[in-house]
Amino acid sequence: NECYGYDLYSNTDPTRELWRATFSDVTSPFNQFRADFPGGGRPFIYRKSGNPEMFFFEHNAIAFFGLNRVSPKRTSYISDIATVDLNAGWIEERLSLNIGICSYKSIVILAQALLKSIVYDKVDAYFEACGSLPLLTITGDYHPDTFCMTK
Repeated sequence: NECYGYDLYSNTDPTRELWRATFSDVTSPFNQFRADFPGGGRPFIYRKSGNPEMFFFEHNAIAFFGLNRVSPKRTSYISDIATVDLNAGWIEERLSLNIGICSYKSIVILAQALLKSIVYDKVDAYFEACGSLPLLTITGDYHPDTFCMTK
């Protein structure tokens, strides 16, 4: 988000597309897990259509989400300009598939920065349907410009 060419107000700027091609394209070695997890199993990674940097997988009855929030101090396409907060929509979409089954034992959310409360409203809706679960959110919001990708 500090990198040259990254446009906070667009969902398809060249820098974002370079990241997507490198890490989430179906031909990328980072698109799916390449080895089984300790104890067995290799979960399938679901990626949000149009925003493949956002992901979901489940393992051992734990739901894992990767969300995209650039910074709570800056306006961004994902959380502020899009018609619907894309993070909240992704959480709602994936968790709604488990309502009625209620098989998750916990939820883990990974994000660059603190998420908006609407994301947690969607988690709360799952808790209301399935009961409260442990929830772990891991965020970080600083990286030096030297981390920027270049062609």
